[in-house]
Amino acid sequence: MFMTLTTLGSATLLALAPTIAAAPPGGGTIAVVSTTDAESDAAISAVAREATMAALGDKGFTILDDSDHAAYIADVRTSRTAVGTSVARTRGAAPAVMGSGVNIPLSGNRSSLVTMQRVMIEVRIHKRGDDAVLWHGAAVTVRPGPAAERLAMQLSRAALSAYPAVVETAVSIP
Repeated sequence: MFMTLTTLGSATLLALAPTIAAAPPGGGTIAVVSTTDAESDAAISAVAREATMAALGDKGFTILDDSDHAAYIADVRTSRTAVGTSVARTRGAAPAVMGSGVNIPLSGNRSSLVTMQRVMIEVRIHKRGDDAVLWHGAAVTVRPGPAAERLAMQLSRAALSAYPAVVETAVSIP
């Protein structure tokens, strides 16, 4: 791992990224695995793994399900953490139907608090049997909880968008 210090005005940022061992591969066989930890979410991990397989296939790799026979391994790591709340407009229930043709709206637009989720997807590619990272990419977004799950595919594609170039920071999806 290496550390990068960046000074922005009076703030100093510290970024950790894996040390890149060699040039990233231009193709070959690759197995995509999901690494799970305490911050991982099974639903997001499954979608991220599938999207990463599709994106790597578009980059010229042959996807194998067997990591013991693939030349390369793509390790997909997901994290999902609550980062606060936000006020969101919600629509009330459907109008109540009274008799024939009389609709009474039960509630109009209301505000409610929703939990904001920070979802990050990281992809690391290394040779099978070697832990040295050949390529690293990441993408991040902050959205309301349920919306974050739907973005796992976009995040995986964004993490791989610059491949084979290595981007030191995570790509942000608004």
